[in-house]
Amino acid sequence: MTKYIGPIKWLGGIALALFALALVFEPLARGLSEETRKSVLLNAVPFFATFVGVLLLFILLIVIVAIRFNGRVPGRAYQGIEYTIIAGILLGVICLFQPWSFVPYRYGFLLLLGSTLSFILWSHVMPPHADLDARVSPLSSAQHIIGAIVGIIIVVLLATSLMNLNGPKPPYGLRERVYNSYDDERKAQVAVDATQQFQTVEIPFLIFFSAFPGIIIYFVAREASGRRLGNQQPLAEAVAASK
Repeated sequence: MTKYIGPIKWLGGIALALFALALVFEPLARGLSEETRKSVLLNAVPFFATFVGVLLLFILLIVIVAIRFNGRVPGRAYQGIEYTIIAGILLGVICLFQPWSFVPYRYGFLLLLGSTLSFILWSHVMPPHADLDARVSPLSSAQHIIGAIVGIIIVVLLATSLMNLNGPKPPYGLRERVYNSYDDERKAQVAVDATQQFQTVEIPFLIFFSAFPGIIIYFVAREASGRRLGNQQPLAEAVAASK
């Protein structure tokens, strides 16, 4: 536990100080002259303080994950997660530049951003050495089943949440003034068209979008379940046995 204290104290402490600065900067700046308050650099202070604070928290997350999982993730799970993240990056780029539908474009940036940040994070986690990885017991059918069940649950929960959040609502992508100018019959038709498009185009893509976290959870759950079921030698024991 002590190995986490240093990074949390410094990175987390500085991030909290920057967030506090962003919150109190505007009230403090009121005592300055109007000309000084209109300075571009002065107005940028809260933004940069918040930005650097978020960046430090992300760095702190990388450090904690690296400390916790370096050399402890079997190569088969490490590579599976890595390939899933890379696939998310490639598909995110394709969604942003495809000319056929606006729906993939809406979510492509989020997929690309999340996958890129995940790749930065995961690239700092080192898999175990080959001779250590070879000592980990093979995966059992029960591990695959448990991993698949947990992954599907994550996909269902995430997709359901996204559907509820992004479901068609008035004015259904139109300007409020334009929508209000329609009569009841045309409003009803707009609602039917929006609902049909959501069900036929957006829901399948939301399920596809949710599959990436589900696949990653599958790899994590199948390894964790092996230790619970006693079917897998803990990696720490494999490390000790190799010495």
